Amino acid sequence: MATRRRGKVKNGFTLIEVSIVIFIILMMTSAVVPWMKTFAESTRLRSTARSIRSLMEFARSCAITERTEYVVLFDVSNGEYWLSLEELLNETSGGNVTDESRTSLSESLSALSEQSSSDTSTSEETEQTASRTGGILGIPKTLPTGIEIIQIVSPRSSSGNNDIEYVVFHPDSTAEDLEVYLQSPRGKVLLLSVTEATGRTGIRELNAEEKEELGLISER
Repeated sequence: MATRRRGKVKNGFTLIEVSIVIFIILMMTSAVVPWMKTFAESTRLRSTARSIRSLMEFARSCAITERTEYVVLFDVSNGEYWLSLEELLNETSGGNVTDESRTSLSESLSALSEQSSSDTSTSEETEQTASRTGGILGIPKTLPTGIEIIQIVSPRSSSGNNDIEYVVFHPDSTAEDLEVYLQSPRGKVLLLSVTEATGRTGIRELNAEEKEELGLISER
């Protein structure tokens, strides 16, 4: 009687199958990694723009409620921005924008409080200012790595004042016109613009034509 030979069942994968799977994984990785980098940069850029807008909206709110001019300053060369009072800016630096306008703010605020101690209403307003903005007044915020301010357009852009620009917010809810251009390493550009009539700050992304007109690098 003839006996039937049972075929052996093969387990596992062949070298060709494994190679195909590895190739597919590599192809997917090479496509996903650049996208993840772009997404991370875009998220960081938008987060930075929202942070700057938040500070400018806060300056506007403080100017309205406290009936005094607030300013937001930008140190382009060092990638920093911070909040200040216009009167402190003038007192500490004689009207010029220098690093002293940051480091002396605490002392200047105390000096203003002492000077106004004879006037009860003014003293109370100064104390309210100190309590509301004391934690951030004059303290620079640094831009994230890779994000930079590439251009600022303001009423004093041509003054050449040590790369430091600022925008003033007034008690009547108006402000100075201002445009701040933020760029990511891959060339994506966001524009923060302050409207003079309302003091509001808007954010929008520039398209390729707008970047070309401004002479900015293309997105890589």
